[in-house]
Amino acid sequence: AKEHQNGRLFSLMSKLGFITERPEHRNDPKWSETGDRYLVKLFRDYVFHSVDEGGRPQVDLGHVINCLNKLDAASAEKTLLTSRNQDSLLVVSYKELNRCVRSAFQELLQASEAKAATP
Repeated sequence: AKEHQNGRLFSLMSKLGFITERPEHRNDPKWSETGDRYLVKLFRDYVFHSVDEGGRPQVDLGHVINCLNKLDAASAEKTLLTSRNQDSLLVVSYKELNRCVRSAFQELLQASEAKAATP
């Protein structure tokens, strides 16, 4: 059971890595900064780049595992995502985030398969 959970979390972290900070997709440097992918980026920042009131990095594996489990389960629970400059505040459910991850990853898979099929 523990190995199954590890596999699910690794799969989610891999998808987040494939989606975020991807400037070369479709020769569009803003690809990961728009639409569903922007929410995925904000979520990645929330999970892995949180800071405390003093601006010190929060390194809390419990927070990471908790967030990834909620994402995997497509929980209806909502969370607050903020942009790095704090100009944008978005309340979004883990269910919505799950859909965003699946959609963006599917787009990458389709592009990958189309390129592989082209001689």
